[in-house]
Amino acid sequence: MVLKGKISIERALTKLASLQCRHYKKIIVASLILTVFLGYGATELQFQGNIAKEMPQDLPVFVLQEKIASKFRREEFMIIAVCLNDETGAKDIPRDIRDPKVIESVVELHERLEAESSIEKVQSVAPFFREGVPDDLEGVKKKLASAPGTEQFFNRDFSIMLVYASPIAGLSEEKVKEATDMIQNDVDAITKPAGVDYKITGMAPLINELLRLMREDMIFTTFVAAIIIFGLLALLERSFTKGFLVFLPLIFAIIWTFGTMGFLGIHISISTVIIGAVIIGLGVEYGIFMVARYYEERERHGTAESLKIAVTNIGASTFGSAATTTAAFFALTLSVMPMIQHLGQTLALGIIFCWVAAAVVNPCFIVFEEGLEARKLAGLLQKWIRNER
Repeated sequence: MVLKGKISIERALTKLASLQCRHYKKIIVASLILTVFLGYGATELQFQGNIAKEMPQDLPVFVLQEKIASKFRREEFMIIAVCLNDETGAKDIPRDIRDPKVIESVVELHERLEAESSIEKVQSVAPFFREGVPDDLEGVKKKLASAPGTEQFFNRDFSIMLVYASPIAGLSEEKVKEATDMIQNDVDAITKPAGVDYKITGMAPLINELLRLMREDMIFTTFVAAIIIFGLLALLERSFTKGFLVFLPLIFAIIWTFGTMGFLGIHISISTVIIGAVIIGLGVEYGIFMVARYYEERERHGTAESLKIAVTNIGASTFGSAATTTAAFFALTLSVMPMIQHLGQTLALGIIFCWVAAAVVNPCFIVFEEGLEARKLAGLLQKWIRNER
């Protein structure tokens, strides 16, 4: 049974090699069109920085948590932390965050935030000072002591005071950035006493920062892995051209994987941010085997026969490797954790695309490159003959 399956795969690959040799230009064009299409899909790729959304939402404990959150925490606040900074070296800096000058600046900030159309709600000590801010610290203390609930805006040693702002427009990455920039502009516009810092924080800005770090890490790690592996391939093959031919399937695989993820709505999360470097590391062997076997056979056979032997033998062998690796990664989709499921899906897609690019597309580029070299050599030969005459 296994032997029949192997023979059928080899027969299919033999027919594929014949097709590649006759229509390599058409396959190259088709692969480039597919790459452009999936490249557009890669622009739709979304990042998920909220770890809670990568948890199994249908389990009772998470369902209960969601009900409690929706009932008792209806708003997601962005927090402006007003902090004392003793390291500024300025004179007459406040020693207590309840200093009248600090309270006046918070009142001004509160009024500015309330005037913003994108802010639904603002909470701070400012409403307790609508009639004016006392001139001294003792007056502020008495005012705050007479107002219930003000202690929630201060820490124990009164070095930090909080201002809560709730954006009216969702918590998408773009909206969070817009709200953060708007709040920062309001902070910059108010009169701030020396020795006091205004810092924007909260769950939404933290998630936004995490998304930025994930995006930068994914690009950086993928780029570094690509540079290192390409450099090693060029050294091992002792040829820039052969090194590029080995590396080319990885380029296709990365673009196709990210594009497919974009179209399927699979987010890049903490678990899947590494897939670029992982796919490059796992998939490079398919290109190495294919290119090495072709040039090995090319020393004894013509282009068509060499392509047939390389695609049939190497394609069949690597198909088994790719199939078992893909099956192992697809097994991860049985996990109850969505982040593990997405990791399995993306890695399985990456391995499949690596094999397809190496066994179906890359041989056509090998034939194409060999044709270019032949025409270049023929041109040089004709030029030399003309010069001799």
